[in-house]
Amino acid sequence: MYTCYTIVNMKNDIERICELLLEMICEFYENDSKARTFGTDTELYHSEIHMLQCIKDNPDLHISAIARKLGITRGAASQTVKRLERKQMIVKEVKQTRGSKVVMRLTPKGETACFNHKCAHERYNTIISEILTDSDKDQLKFLIDFLLQFKKALKES
Repeated sequence: MYTCYTIVNMKNDIERICELLLEMICEFYENDSKARTFGTDTELYHSEIHMLQCIKDNPDLHISAIARKLGITRGAASQTVKRLERKQMIVKEVKQTRGSKVVMRLTPKGETACFNHKCAHERYNTIISEILTDSDKDQLKFLIDFLLQFKKALKES
């Protein structure tokens, strides 16, 4: 017997997709907003581990450049740097160039946190790769387009 995919079925599927996507976003947000130790004895928040990663990936940046790179204010960057110093994740160094400037360097503890943060990202990549491994080119293109449109809509709302 031939069954037709009706508008009602499509509406139900779209509603289910919306529910699943929102549940996934909430679950991810809850996980991501928790403080984590990243293999150290010190809890780090999302903004802190991403600043550490920025400092690691961009050596010799001063506080204003770090703020620009992360898209945050200089004040927010300064506060995060102070917290990371107190947590012994970074140290400030004066770099002698034409004019001296203060740059941040990771401590061994900061290096450990960055390494474990990178490992966490690699775990996400592995999970996603395993889920998508049997997808064809059209399915991947659809998913990429959907996610880009969703991201754009979120930014505009």
